[in-house]
Amino acid sequence: MATLQEALIMAVDSLQAGQPAQAKHICRQILAVDPENGNALYLQGVAQAQMGRLDEARDSLATAAARAPGNADIHLNLGRVHLLAGRFQEAEHSLRSCLALAPGHGGALIELAKTLSSLGRFDEAAEVALEALQSEPGRSDTRAVLSEARREANDPIGAEEHARAGLRTAPGHPQLLCTLGLALFQQSRIGEAVDALTGAVTGDPRNWRAHFNMCRIHLGLGRLAAAWHHLDQGYAAYPDGPFAGRARQFPEPRWAGEPLAGEQLRVWQPYAIGEEILYAGLYGEIAERAERVVIDTTPKLLPLFRRSFPGIDFIPRADPPVTKVAGITRQCSAFDLMRWLRPTEATIPARRRYLAADPSAVADSRRHFDALGAGPKVGISWTSSSTADTGKSLTLEALRPLLGLPGVVFVTLQYGDHEKEIRALRDRHGLVLHPPGDFDPFTDIDGLAGAIAALDAVVSIPNVTAHLADALGVPTVLLTRPFVQNFSLREGRSLWCPNIRPVFRETDDAAAIGRLVDAACARLRDVLNDGAA
Repeated sequence: MATLQEALIMAVDSLQAGQPAQAKHICRQILAVDPENGNALYLQGVAQAQMGRLDEARDSLATAAARAPGNADIHLNLGRVHLLAGRFQEAEHSLRSCLALAPGHGGALIELAKTLSSLGRFDEAAEVALEALQSEPGRSDTRAVLSEARREANDPIGAEEHARAGLRTAPGHPQLLCTLGLALFQQSRIGEAVDALTGAVTGDPRNWRAHFNMCRIHLGLGRLAAAWHHLDQGYAAYPDGPFAGRARQFPEPRWAGEPLAGEQLRVWQPYAIGEEILYAGLYGEIAERAERVVIDTTPKLLPLFRRSFPGIDFIPRADPPVTKVAGITRQCSAFDLMRWLRPTEATIPARRRYLAADPSAVADSRRHFDALGAGPKVGISWTSSSTADTGKSLTLEALRPLLGLPGVVFVTLQYGDHEKEIRALRDRHGLVLHPPGDFDPFTDIDGLAGAIAALDAVVSIPNVTAHLADALGVPTVLLTRPFVQNFSLREGRSLWCPNIRPVFRETDDAAAIGRLVDAACARLRDVLNDGAA
C-alpha cells in the first residue's frame, strides 16, 4: 500500500498527465485517512479547478490556505480560481497574499494584472504586467497581458507596440495575435485586425476571444454568416461565452435557440444603453415565442420599454444583478437574441419603428418646437463623453455649414454641459442651437424620446441618440467612421437600423471633416425633402 507521500506524488503525476479526476480520487483517499492533510486539500482544489468545478475548488483551496498560510502556491491557485469565477476582489486579495510570501512571483503578477483589468483598473494592471515582464522577459503571455491592459486603458498604439514586440520573439503566438487584432480593431484598422485575429484562430482554433471579436467585426461589416460562425466557434471553445463573469451570475441554463414554448426566459444586458436600445428591436419577437419573458433593463429605460412592450416583465438592471427570479427556466444575454432571431439577412424585418414615446411628451415637444418658428426641426448630437471615443466627436465650429442650412431649425440633443460652445457659435456666427425642452437628455430618456419623436430628422454621431432616433422611426443622418459595429453599415445603409443614413469620415484632418460635413448637408436635404430616411 502506498504511503501518504507516495500517494501525493501520484496525485501530482495525474495532474501533470491531464487526469484531474484521477488526481481528485487519490486526494479523497488521502483525506479519508488524514483529513487535515493540507497538501491533499491543495491538490484536490487544483484538480477540481481543472475539472471546472470552481466552487468546490475554492472551498478546498481556502481550507488548504487556512491550514498552510505560508504556502504561496496555494494562494496563487486560489486567486486563479476566484478570477475564473468572476470574483475579482477575492482574486486580488489571494494574489497579493501570494506576492507577500513570494515577492516578484511571475505567475502571481500575471494573474494580478488580469484581475486588475477585470476590475477596470487598467493603468495598475499595465504597471503590474510590466513588473512581471521585467522579472521574466521571455514570457509571451505576459507581453499579451500588458498589451491588453494598455488597450483597455485607451492606448491602442501602445497595445500594438507591445503585441508586435512579443511577436518578434514568438511569431504566430495566438494570444499575442489576438491582442494585436484587438488593438488594431480599436484603431479602426479593420482589415489588419481581421488578419491578426484570423492568425490567432488558425494557430489556436479554441481561442474563444479571437472568435468572439471576429464575430463583432463581421457583424459590423454586415456579414451575418461569418459572424455567427465565429460566435458558435467561440461558444464551443468556451461555453460561458463572451460575457462569462455576468453569465455565471444566472443559475438557469443558457438559451441557445431551442423552442421556447412553455419556457420562462430571462434576458440580461451585456452592454451599455445604446446597445440595449438596439437589442430592444428583438423583444417583441422573443415575447411571442416564450410563455414569459423577463428582461433586466437600465432603470431610466423602464418607462419607455414598459410602454413599448406591455407583454414583457422589465426589472431594474442592478450590479450585481438579482440572481434569482421566480419561475425562470432559461436565460441568455440580449446579444444572444440577435444570434437566434437574426440568423440570416432575410430574417431582418422591414420595420420602421419599435419604441413608443409618451404621447403627452411628444405633444409638449411639438408645442415647444412650433414656438421656435417655421421650418423643419432637426435635432443634433455631436460629441461623446466616452473615454474610449475613437474619433467619433466633432465640434460645432466644424459643423457650421450644416447648422447654417437655410430654413432649418436646429435643436440640441446633446447631453452634458456644452453651453459655452453653443454660446460661442451664436456670438461668432449668429447660429442658434435651441434647447429641446425642460428636461435633462442624459437622465430623462423618456423626455428625450418624446422630443426626438416630435422632430423631422436627427443628425448624430454613433451614440444613444442615434439608436433612440432609429428605434422611434425618425430619419437620422449618422456622422460616422466607415466601420461602426452596432450599426452594421453596408452600401450606404444600416443592416439593423432602417432609419439611419450614414455619411462617412475617413480621417481626422480638416479636409476630411469638411467633406463629411458637406455630405451631411446634402444627405439632410434629401431626408427632409423625402420625409423619410
